[in-house]
Amino acid sequence: MNNENYVRGETIDVQAEFGVIDKGDGKYVGKKPLIKPIHYAPGAFGGNLAGQAMLVAMKSTPPEFKPHSLHSYFVRAATSDLPVEWEVDNISSGKTFCNRAVKGLQNGQIVYFANVSLTRKNSYNDSLAKWESDMAKFEQRGKDEGDSDEENEDDDDAEKAPSKPFRFQTPLHEWVKKYGEESLVVSPCESNMLSYFKFCPEFIDLDKSSYEEKIPVAERRFAFLVRWGIDNEQGYNQPLKNVDEQFQFVGLANLSDALILNVLERVLRLNGVSIKDNMKHFFGVSLDHVLYIHDNDFDVTKWMTYSFKTIRFSHDRVLFEGELYNHKGVHVASVVQEGLARLAGAERDAKL
Repeated sequence: MNNENYVRGETIDVQAEFGVIDKGDGKYVGKKPLIKPIHYAPGAFGGNLAGQAMLVAMKSTPPEFKPHSLHSYFVRAATSDLPVEWEVDNISSGKTFCNRAVKGLQNGQIVYFANVSLTRKNSYNDSLAKWESDMAKFEQRGKDEGDSDEENEDDDDAEKAPSKPFRFQTPLHEWVKKYGEESLVVSPCESNMLSYFKFCPEFIDLDKSSYEEKIPVAERRFAFLVRWGIDNEQGYNQPLKNVDEQFQFVGLANLSDALILNVLERVLRLNGVSIKDNMKHFFGVSLDHVLYIHDNDFDVTKWMTYSFKTIRFSHDRVLFEGELYNHKGVHVASVVQEGLARLAGAERDAKL
């Protein structure tokens, strides 16, 4: 097992690793430097930058506000030698939405910039519970009134039943529905960022997904399972503590940036490169990262589904679109990311 960033088996306090110190006047500084995904990476892991940016945005707003979107740019490689300093500008503070501009700095230079929007209303379960309560009161009023309505009462003035919350989502990937969580094995593609993975056979073995060759590359959809930390599962153990409500969002940002830029060779169906060795065979860095959070009902310490597709590649830039589902199969977040990727000529063998 890889012990590059964390000693395997030891409990990790995420608030000690990724927390910040409030310096006042909208300024914060990380408690510790942010880690690299692996020692030869050019800079600190982008998912942790996004997570810390959302954390300081939350700390600058009332506690009932939670992030629903992050739009960000990786301006420079962030060094893992010193903590990131954060400056938060209050763009707007309303009754339902707040908006914060967040700058991450090192040595006086901006390394990461984000706009974070937060809202008080981002829980379907809360909205459903309110509807059920309002519906019960509406039905009770109807019983109390009985048949006392007068014949000439104007029906247009009658109280209408409250509307049930409405939603729809992108369907869960067929691979995940086919195999389920329990039948898949934890991947030896261990992450140094506390994220762990399970891959469906079709993701690992090109022979099991030959049908993809009949599908244009921009329409191929992939999926894997991912979680933050792991608790004694199949020989892997990296328990986390202090994953409170705010640090669920920190973890979600971490997972949202996990792996997708590093599997371009799999998307292109290039032979001979294992998932765990992808990073050794090409150069790739994230340019920007967009995260939409549709619902607060998720737990990053349970297996989540990450499905994605690559919709464009040109000028050495690749664009991904992805969806994150909670352990119950609910689509709780979406991701858009552009990365700079160079395949050193390997793309000539791509199965488009």
